[in-house]
Amino acid sequence: MIRQVLKAGYNGTVGALKDWLLGIFSSAKREIGLLQLLYVIIVVGLMAGFINAVVFPVPNQTYIVYPSGGAQTVAEALVDSFVIAVGGAGIYMTYISGRQTTRARTVNLYLGLALLLIAVSVLTGIEIAVLKGLG
Repeated sequence: MIRQVLKAGYNGTVGALKDWLLGIFSSAKREIGLLQLLYVIIVVGLMAGFINAVVFPVPNQTYIVYPSGGAQTVAEALVDSFVIAVGGAGIYMTYISGRQTTRARTVNLYLGLALLLIAVSVLTGIEIAVLKGLG
């Protein structure tokens, strides 16, 4: 009887969490691929400068964007990775808009959103460069 109660409690908590996590990872593996997602995250992190921010830290980490051309904070690397991801999403949506041939309104919507994402990414990147004193 005690064993049945413990087993029911386990299946209700830990077992449910295990099934939920397996469901998430199996759907991620089925749709995009966990290895491809990890590859994209690593490439974006390297492009954003995480290695520079971790190996050569700046003396004052209170800055979000450190005003120097050769130094970078971890927070700035996160902002840079966001800018890169938004620009990449804009380029992908441009690609999707070209493949969308069912409705003309959908093509225009995708293309407009893609151009908006690319513009936000470029303007944010320029603003970061100006804050760093490079522009």
